[in-house]
Amino acid sequence: MPADPDLTTEGSAASGASEAATTSATELSQDRYTNFKLHSYYRSSSSWRVRVALESKSIPYATIPVNLLESEQTSASHAELNPMLQVPVLECTDTSTGRAARITQSLAIIDFLEEIFPSRGGSLLPRGAGASDPALRAAIREMAEVINSGIQPMQNLSTFRQIDADSGGAMNGKDFAKGGIEKGLGAAEKLAVISRKKDAARAGAAGPFVMGTFAPTLADACVVPQLYNARRFGVDVDELCPNLIEAERASLDHPWFVRSHPDRQPDAPPTDNNNAAAAATTAAVAAKRNGDKGECERGASAGDDEEQEKKKARAE
Repeated sequence: MPADPDLTTEGSAASGASEAATTSATELSQDRYTNFKLHSYYRSSSSWRVRVALESKSIPYATIPVNLLESEQTSASHAELNPMLQVPVLECTDTSTGRAARITQSLAIIDFLEEIFPSRGGSLLPRGAGASDPALRAAIREMAEVINSGIQPMQNLSTFRQIDADSGGAMNGKDFAKGGIEKGLGAAEKLAVISRKKDAARAGAAGPFVMGTFAPTLADACVVPQLYNARRFGVDVDELCPNLIEAERASLDHPWFVRSHPDRQPDAPPTDNNNAAAAATTAAVAAKRNGDKGECERGASAGDDEEQEKKKARAE
């Protein structure tokens, strides 16, 4: 999914001509795709990843809500967009052909955005000096895949509903999901520690984000939404992955994450009670920053209980 960022080259006049041609091609690419629409669910961690990428490049887009709790992803109209019956789905218009382009799977979508807008706004893979470090870029992709392939599928509503159904109630799908999330975040924590030590050795100090960088990367775009959902499953993330929690604080103060946060999405429930789970993440970070961990945990627990009751009622 990872995208190759904008790499600059220096050289002779011949090289300069090549750069001009590249710039021209880039400008054409940026004008080529317009009218972006994101089919998403506000609490979907995969959708949040894509929203971060869109915000990083200041790409205007319309949100088309798909309520997963109401199984809107199984509708005939959505099935035409994504046969996997999932979110997110990104649609846009290719002005060179006048046809619609449609991409599913969050990492593929982010890769697409990096390819068509290589120099616009920010990038979720390192540019500049970081672009010359293939090991760092690979480590960022590795972290993204730990979340995307190793953790996120465990928490899919369809997964634990199927476990409940197939086991005849002998197994609890939510408990299964919690165990998978805990195992994956434990591994992610170890990878983050390794990367931060390498960055500290190389640069004299590690940055505040997941991989020790000084700007958010694809790793942050995957880890932060996963931590948000882990809390909803009752995972004690403060105990399990303290380094990831430190990085989460840095991200939640960053404009890309502020604007893309679930509680700022058009399909987020409007009332404070209905929005308790989304608010719990922000409250948790703020409370811990102030040293008020006890209040933070009580608020998060209450929000999670309420959300679980609503989910249970809808599922039944």
